[in-house]
Amino acid sequence: MLQLLIEACVHRRVAAFFATLVVAAFGLHAYVETPIEAYPDVTNTQVTVITQLPGNAPEEIERRVTVPLERELNGTPGMTLMRSESLFGLSLITLTFSDDVASFPARTIVLQRVAAASLPPGATPELAPEATPLGEVYQFRITSDRHDLYQLRSEMQWNVVRVLRQAPGVADIVPFGGYLKEFHVEADPARLFAQGLTLADLEQAIAKSNVNVGGGFLRHGDQELTVRGLGYLDSAEDIKRIVLKSKDGTPVTVGDVSSVVQSYTPRRGAVGVGLEKEGIESFVWMRRGQNPSIVLEGIHAKVKELNETILPKGMKIEPIYDRSDLVGLTLKTVHENLITGFLLVVGVVWLFLRSAVGSVAVAVVIPLALLVAFIGLYALGLPANLISMGASEFGILVDGAVVVVENASHALRHEYPKDRRGRLRLVVRSAG
Repeated sequence: MLQLLIEACVHRRVAAFFATLVVAAFGLHAYVETPIEAYPDVTNTQVTVITQLPGNAPEEIERRVTVPLERELNGTPGMTLMRSESLFGLSLITLTFSDDVASFPARTIVLQRVAAASLPPGATPELAPEATPLGEVYQFRITSDRHDLYQLRSEMQWNVVRVLRQAPGVADIVPFGGYLKEFHVEADPARLFAQGLTLADLEQAIAKSNVNVGGGFLRHGDQELTVRGLGYLDSAEDIKRIVLKSKDGTPVTVGDVSSVVQSYTPRRGAVGVGLEKEGIESFVWMRRGQNPSIVLEGIHAKVKELNETILPKGMKIEPIYDRSDLVGLTLKTVHENLITGFLLVVGVVWLFLRSAVGSVAVAVVIPLALLVAFIGLYALGLPANLISMGASEFGILVDGAVVVVENASHALRHEYPKDRRGRLRLVVRSAG
């Protein structure tokens, strides 16, 4: 079979040249479409179930949340391993699937089984983002010369996260640092008792007052006016003015029985950058199987939009880690190796064989081998990386090309037929 292929390529050089161009064109298309990673991601298909039940000890989390979920998830189709971890107020269950199970079907099956679990009130299982441990592609922080940590964290939560999630291929954005703003109502038990109120009455009044309602419409001639009741709370003063009850025509408000202060969620750490003790930073995670170059292009565009048009004056996003730099270094290394190998092979072959045609024949194999490797990666749906690209072009095909050219050159020098057909037969015999 190989002999026939070599004879066909030698006797039909135009057709062989055209077929090579077609393969090269498909290789260029595969090179553009194939995701390029700095290092291979060999993570199995995994689905993590996250369940919160605040205020419960790890033993209670294990008994009330983790064990019921494990009972429902046992026997999940395609699952090869299940491990769990019960922490204070938090349950984590990680399911690992076989390589032939795709991420979307696995997550769908897990969601169906989790919904059937019998859990205590307030425990709502959620799936972790569709990302791998190597999916962190961008890390940044928000800085400002005129905003405090409350404002920076609020801007991160409400604007930056929302805009960056619009970038194609982003799985999740995880912010850290700063103060997550809250309003704390610190009730005075003596005042509550004096007014005949309880903490439940206080909580219920605040919940009912923090809502917008619709009032239908009001006819005004040939027009209709929409009626709305605006009740969302904006500040601590709004909370203080909430009426709890009326006593002899005098309203009793939240401010009469408690103090309301602006505070933040209790923190268990802080984010520091350099000499700065406090900062706001965030991680951007890429979805499984996405092309990091394309994802980072979208992230860069959104970051530029945020810095130029959305963020308040004085506030800006500064990158800390960018995967595109690492991918760029990887491509630079491959390109440098490609050029160096090209020149080295041409020089060595010409030095030993004194054949320009043989040198060119060996050198052409280097880019063709790389393009054919990308065709295989594209067909299998695998990302390219420094290991796969470097080994395919030099370690597999180039050595064979050198051996074939050297054998043909040696045969032609020792046995050089005068007619053209004889030389072609000699080349075919040497290559085979």
